[in-house]
Amino acid sequence: MNRIENKKTIADSAKLFEQEVLELDSDVPRDELCDMVDDYLYYQADDVSRAEAKKVVDATCRAGET
Repeated sequence: MNRIENKKTIADSAKLFEQEVLELDSDVPRDELCDMVDDYLYYQADDVSRAEAKKVVDATCRAGET
């Protein structure tokens, strides 16, 4: 995994990571997938807090959940 060095790209990185996980395991539960995206953003993005990562996940991975 590459570091995310620009905060402007974290939403795109979240969607890309989500797609890559789904390609590997299309049956992964949505909550688990979103948690993986959250962890990915938090640990791979420079200067991103847990709260910021959660906001991006809410806007990308969790968007449209019922």
